[in-house]
Amino acid sequence: MFTGSYEHVVDNKGRLIIPSKFREELGEKFIITFGLDGCLYIYPMEKWESFLEQLYNLPSGKKSRELQRYFLAAAVESEIDKQGRTLIPAMLRERANIDKNIVIVGMMGKIELWDKELWDKNNAEFGEIDEIAEQMAEFNLNFM
Repeated sequence: MFTGSYEHVVDNKGRLIIPSKFREELGEKFIITFGLDGCLYIYPMEKWESFLEQLYNLPSGKKSRELQRYFLAAAVESEIDKQGRTLIPAMLRERANIDKNIVIVGMMGKIELWDKELWDKNNAEFGEIDEIAEQMAEFNLNFM
């Protein structure tokens, strides 16, 4: 399970060092694609296959096709080189406004890649987290 956050820099060729804590769980090959809220997602192949199945099983309709296109058209298979880096394609970096400074966030079954400035802005808006947590209590989320 991916947890924690790490600040890194994308080099001038678009390569990013993946934290060693995440490398083994990612495996040899993984998928990078568009995410939600302005970030990118990295899925280990097993989690990607599970996500594909969920997308495949969506009810027929325009909204389902749009969601499928959003994730699938951008999906790129990637791997980690001997220096622990992976290439983030230019199209994906542009979509997430990733230029240089990045935050890598473990989100259970996937990893999120954030432009540091956008990450900081979103974190500043966490002021309502207590209210959100109370709303999630209806789903039996318990903060023991």
